[in-house]
Amino acid sequence: MPSGSIEVEVKFTAGPGTEARLVALGAALAGSSSFRDRYYDTPDLRLTRADHWLRLRQGAGWELKCPPVPRRGAGGSSHVPGAPSPEPPAEGAGGSSHVPGAPSPEPPTVATTYQELTSPRAIVGRLCGVLGVAPVPGWDQVPGAVAGLGLQEFASFVTWRRSYRLGGLRVDLDQADFGYTVAEVEAVVGAQQEVPAALEGVMQLQRALGWDGATHVPGKLSVYLQRHRPRHYQELLRAGVLAGDPQPPPHDDNASGPDTPAPCGPSKVMGLAGAAEVEMGPSAGERQPSAP
Repeated sequence: MPSGSIEVEVKFTAGPGTEARLVALGAALAGSSSFRDRYYDTPDLRLTRADHWLRLRQGAGWELKCPPVPRRGAGGSSHVPGAPSPEPPAEGAGGSSHVPGAPSPEPPTVATTYQELTSPRAIVGRLCGVLGVAPVPGWDQVPGAVAGLGLQEFASFVTWRRSYRLGGLRVDLDQADFGYTVAEVEAVVGAQQEVPAALEGVMQLQRALGWDGATHVPGKLSVYLQRHRPRHYQELLRAGVLAGDPQPPPHDDNASGPDTPAPCGPSKVMGLAGAAEVEMGPSAGERQPSAP
């Protein structure tokens, strides 16, 4: 995925006939995989409280999901003299924002925009900007910056995924190793002006799969934090980064069914949401944020 791309997505709950309906619509199985996400933050949670999500995914490397413009007040100044300027993202993400020109689906949905940074220079520059420090020699790669900035792992879990492709859309059916399942439809675009059309396509497929978007569906990381890091979860609620997610289904290590992605072999290392997300992170029309 190119650095700086924008992911438009809708999270929903897969039903017993989801995969059959996908096939009937012409979707093709793109493959099955398993991976682990590891997420990092400062001990005082300055990154996630600023809606920045640094992830290391086995097989894919480092990625930072963040609003296009760093938020002030939650994590230091937005830019530090001497720090490389982050790649300019599309406008309007991270805070409350309706996507200009986007259709108003019924029922109302939550649109969010996250920029996805994958180049080491862009990631380090944004991290330094949020944390209010200038980079030092040796931080040209993310691991050096992670160590130098004192970032610590706060979440780690494996996901088993079955993926389908339908035109330019992708549908992922995920089961996390802590007993939570969620599905999402997504499109990836390169510019903000492409978001409205992508959002419409994502919403159309969502409706075709029988999900009306009326119920907010929390993402995997939101549920992980709610279950395993409740203090962190409460901090993000207070910061307005997360909305109060509905109580997810109870933990069930043996959950399986026709549409529950089954574990597909040894975990490779990995890693979110409610109605519609224009992914850079959770943000919204009537904002109901949910962790990436």
